Amino acid sequence: MSPETALPLVVPFAADRRTQPVAEDGCFDIRLARTLSQHGAVNSLVRRMYAWRGYSIQPSAYPVSPLGDPHRMTLAVWQDTAAVATLTIGRDSPEGLLADGLYACELARLRQPGRVVCEVTRLAVHPDFKSPAILNALFHTALLYGKTTYRASDAVIEVNPRHVRFYQRRFGFRQIGKLRQCPRVNAPAVLLHQTLDNLKVDGAGSAYFLHDEWTAGAPLAAAS
Repeated sequence: MSPETALPLVVPFAADRRTQPVAEDGCFDIRLARTLSQHGAVNSLVRRMYAWRGYSIQPSAYPVSPLGDPHRMTLAVWQDTAAVATLTIGRDSPEGLLADGLYACELARLRQPGRVVCEVTRLAVHPDFKSPAILNALFHTALLYGKTTYRASDAVIEVNPRHVRFYQRRFGFRQIGKLRQCPRVNAPAVLLHQTLDNLKVDGAGSAYFLHDEWTAGAPLAAAS
């Protein structure tokens, strides 16, 4: 299944037109970043939000993927042509995952026959759009995409230690990697893991288990 056929242009999550970036049918406008200008908008958001959090992103921290990279895709919530929230989901490949830089041993234990690991990176949300519903929809769409298109069985994410309890409470992630310094953002990180075995693919995905009780203190940029 290709990215073009796997993901609708507009993801069907109900939104409030008064405060949310929505399409004409009242859904969140969540789309893949496909063009150079769209990737530029996403990269600008990530740089600004990471700087706001005190992260230092080196130019070589994230390899530039060619458009149409079959192992990595970037999702964004769009307000017209501006990206207001984004994350990237990557599928394990012969080149490995970004998390291998710090957690190769932990990932090796997940790489079992019949299992496919994906990772979430570059999570950033503009503070004017730190809506619980936006974060739910963005994470939901990414993990659903990982399972249905990448056939992923497991998801990992490197996060700042101060965000660990948030991911544990809201998503059921568990910590599998010890505290280490992430050179990509010059910040401490731990590795979290979640299986996707119980992810329910039910039409628009409304049956998924993600919680709605996101708080204003939710992490706006993961240390990854």
